[in-house]
Amino acid sequence: MSKVLVTGGQGFIGGHVIRKLIERGYQVISLDRHFSKPFVGVEYRANDICDAEAVDQAVFAVDGVIHLAGILGTAETLQHISETVKANICGTINVFEAIRKYQKRCVYITLPDVWMNPYAITKRTAKDFAFVYNNAFGTKINVVRGFNVYGEGQKYKPVQKFAPNWIIGAIQGKPLKVYGDGSQLMDLVYVGDTAEILIRALESDKTMMNSDEVIDAAPGQGVPVIEVANLFAKMLDAKIDFQPMRAGETNKAIIQANVETQKRFFGEECKFTSLEDGMTKTIEWYKEHYQELL
Repeated sequence: MSKVLVTGGQGFIGGHVIRKLIERGYQVISLDRHFSKPFVGVEYRANDICDAEAVDQAVFAVDGVIHLAGILGTAETLQHISETVKANICGTINVFEAIRKYQKRCVYITLPDVWMNPYAITKRTAKDFAFVYNNAFGTKINVVRGFNVYGEGQKYKPVQKFAPNWIIGAIQGKPLKVYGDGSQLMDLVYVGDTAEILIRALESDKTMMNSDEVIDAAPGQGVPVIEVANLFAKMLDAKIDFQPMRAGETNKAIIQANVETQKRFFGEECKFTSLEDGMTKTIEWYKEHYQELL
């Protein structure tokens, strides 16, 4: 395998995946609705995954695909349900159809099954379709389950993600918003570690056949939101402000990876950046790029 397509290559995780692919010596095509050229030597295609012809042409040109493109957000997708379904399910089917047609390897990223909102539902449905294709058509699609990914380059708007919102807010003198009572469990994973697992899943000769084989890409260390918030507050010299739960989320969410999935697929547990090291890198990046993000 020498050439890889990254859908959603302009996104947070996509950018880190592309950087690692380049470091490994791969040629890369990025397919994304947004267009900029942050990496030299990458072929950028400004296309939507809902454009089946554009997806077909991009998949034809590569050896493997890391499919990250889609619409994200919890409460945010409740305002755009039809658009979310179209992109996250129909757009993904376009990718899978091209994978089937040209017999290329693919990795898809999904979510923990704990939320009841359009984002989670559509990602879960697309994950199930991956196994439909593998079992019915002999495709080679592996699935990685992302958890609470954080790190350099994550946007802080319009979708509200904890790390950029807490850090940017603290820089502006605002308290860290915690939704609910903070008892929800998070399994935090540094973005570079997620990118590494996605690439390893693509490079593997194994092919998953059911949901039990999905790789949980996180350390398996469930930490209460309030503990994470307290750690951030200490590092950022900020206070905490409790807010009501957002629509589409639950105060009883337990997000914790099963590291046995890593052992079954890779033969070993994956290595992860410590929370303190990852947070330090992340905070330093946001402080350095603060003016650019406004």
